[in-house]
Amino acid sequence: MKYKNIREEELKNKVGEDWFKHFDTTEILGNIDFTVFPKQDNLFGRTPLLWAEAKTGNFDIPSMFVQLIITIGKALTFDKTMPPAFLGAFDFKKIAFVPYINIQDIFYLNDFNWNVTPSNHETKEFQLIKQRIEATLKKNTYIFDFVNDEKDLVYFIKNNVAKATTTSKLKIDKNNFIPIYLRWLEL
Repeated sequence: MKYKNIREEELKNKVGEDWFKHFDTTEILGNIDFTVFPKQDNLFGRTPLLWAEAKTGNFDIPSMFVQLIITIGKALTFDKTMPPAFLGAFDFKKIAFVPYINIQDIFYLNDFNWNVTPSNHETKEFQLIKQRIEATLKKNTYIFDFVNDEKDLVYFIKNNVAKATTTSKLKIDKNNFIPIYLRWLEL
C-alpha cells in the first residue's frame, strides 16, 4: 500500500512524480482528476496520453472508470479536445488502464442524461455505464499494483502510454465526424 493515508491532491502529485515523471501531469482539463501529456510541443499541439480518475481509498475499478466517463461525458470533453489513447483509474494501491477506443461508443449513447452527478453511484445512468464498462474491462484492462507490479507498470508506461502519441486510434463515425473534422480544420 504505497500511498495510504494521504489526500487526493497529494496522491495525484505522487503518482505523477513516481510513474509519469517524463511527462507533463500538471495540466488541468475540466474536472478530470489526472491528465498525462507529452512534455514536448509539436506542430499540431499536444495529444493527451491519459485521462484518469483518482481516489484515496481502496476503490472498485469499474466504479472509478464510470465516474471518469460521466465526468468526461457531462463536460463533452471528448468534443473539445482530442481524447487520449488511454483512460485510467487509480487509488492508493493500484492503477488500471483501458484503451479509449474500447469505450468510446459509450459517449454516443442515445437518450442518456449526462447531467447526473458522477459520484452518485445510485443513479440509473451510473448503473447503465457500469454494466457496459464491466464487460469491456474484463477483456481490455491493464491493472497494476503499485508495489507488487512495479516493473510491469514501468514497462507498460514506457511501451504503451509513452508511445501512444503515434499509436492512438480514434473511431470516426457519424456521431463524431463533425467535431473531429472541425478540430482538423483548426490545425
